[in-house]
Amino acid sequence: MPGDKNRFSLSAASLKLIGRRASQRWPMPQYQADDEPHFLFIITPPFTGSTALAKFINTSCRTMFLEKNGEGHWLIPGMCGLDRMNPKMAVNYNSVKAVWMHRYQSVNRLVGTIDVVIEKSPPNIVRMEKISSLFKNSSFLANNRDPYATCSSILYRQYLEKTHSRDVRNAALREIASLWIERGARVRDLVEKFDIPMTTYERFCESPLAVVRTLGLPERVKESIDMEANFRVKDYPQQGIQNQNARQLDRLDSDDIKTIGSVLREHTGLLDYFGYELK
Repeated sequence: MPGDKNRFSLSAASLKLIGRRASQRWPMPQYQADDEPHFLFIITPPFTGSTALAKFINTSCRTMFLEKNGEGHWLIPGMCGLDRMNPKMAVNYNSVKAVWMHRYQSVNRLVGTIDVVIEKSPPNIVRMEKISSLFKNSSFLANNRDPYATCSSILYRQYLEKTHSRDVRNAALREIASLWIERGARVRDLVEKFDIPMTTYERFCESPLAVVRTLGLPERVKESIDMEANFRVKDYPQQGIQNQNARQLDRLDSDDIKTIGSVLREHTGLLDYFGYELK
């Protein structure tokens, strides 16, 4: 039939709509290729105290966040889906670089003192090699947190309250503990592959200065970090650096501890790697 060869071709309007949706998911703002900062990538699973760590470093007048909590993936709609922690998720890396560079340059035009961009998006742990390769000048710091405190934090922020049944609660805790194992293994593998300095939430709270000394940043940046700063993290009041593990652990009962331990017990080598033990 005449016209059959075009039966499955898209109209110009359809192509334009597809292009517009793609540009909304993966924006491509203009930026200057020769004006690039140092990127400090904090390699961290979610709910491991990385916001406190990043905000502490960001007390320097020579650093900035791309987004208010240091997680630049939220600036790119295509990276904000429920599958953002999936290493197989298709990512437009040209968009990632364009959005992040554009944000840095927009801020630095106003303040003129930015040397370092702090980027700590947890999904970066599944695509860190590719993301870091986008930028000429970068360094890294790996982070993790006690698995029981992490499980408690996730349980109460993302899953359920105590009103749920024990079976539901146990299933959630087993899933969360398995995620701690999976993500911790990814952090460990990156640390070992690229010889990345590593800290934990607990070590940071105990000695912030020791963490600063491990950073591969210019001395003038490290010297300008405010060791006495107060800041707000999540729903906690504004305060200095405080270890919140006890608060999280108090939310777990003996059955919770046992359930989490049943998952962790098969991975004691990973616990040892980060300096943790079964409870």
